[in-house]
Amino acid sequence: MTPSAFSYARPGNLDDAVSLLNDHGDFACVLAGGQTLIPLLAQRAVRPRLVIDINRIPDLDRIEIRPDHIRMGALVRQEQARLSSVVRAEVGGLSEALEWVASPVIRECGTVAGNLVANTPGSELPAVAIALGARFIVTDRHGERLVAAADLLGPGCRLAADALVTHVLWPRSPGLGGFYEVARRDGHAPVVGAMVNLGRDDCRIGLCGVTATGMACPTVAGAVFDRFPTALEPDEIDRLLARDVGKPFFGNAFVGAHYRREMAPVVIQRAIAAAARAGQRG
Repeated sequence: MTPSAFSYARPGNLDDAVSLLNDHGDFACVLAGGQTLIPLLAQRAVRPRLVIDINRIPDLDRIEIRPDHIRMGALVRQEQARLSSVVRAEVGGLSEALEWVASPVIRECGTVAGNLVANTPGSELPAVAIALGARFIVTDRHGERLVAAADLLGPGCRLAADALVTHVLWPRSPGLGGFYEVARRDGHAPVVGAMVNLGRDDCRIGLCGVTATGMACPTVAGAVFDRFPTALEPDEIDRLLARDVGKPFFGNAFVGAHYRREMAPVVIQRAIAAAARAGQRG
């Protein structure tokens, strides 16, 4: 299929991009890496009147160290982030999680921020952002504001049509990080994926594949923090998980909800083990 007709703009600075979004709102789409948007255009699942290509905007392709966080621009590619020595040293578990995302060819094009904003059921990174306590810099005609990952990626949440995520802020050295997932085959969307972050003061767990968006699991995380390094058994994780997932698990023609529910405790347990191994290596 071919996309429906649309106009194309390639602003050279952030102000112009925000102005275009403000003028066109729901009738505009932002193009960064294009790994989510271009298939949707081809299928005519989205029919924008204007596509705004932000790839010419300077400085959005940088990964910068700040006192308490790593600042990642909206044009940072997933493979760029995975290979970054700064990310590997300072953001526990993110590099490991990126190794599970799609394929190297897709990661070379797809952006971290674009993957997060798309927030599809088959995306690992929203669960990672929730677990690590990431924040977003969201820019619109009123200026910049900080938005927590859980507030942008949670159920019922959506980025405003006239707003643009310009940076993702990842807390520095947030603890031991581990990621694990089960997929139908390498490079495919996860059946269930889990990110575990064990810090000095708390534990955070993000889950993907089980509901329409990535979700936090605070009840399971609290028990993991209290018991670590003693392992929780899958049956116990399953009982705790029932308190965190207040809706039926996601199912489709390929993988049923019942199977995802059975796999989730096992995947969480293996992500915890991955975090523990990261601590031993450190």
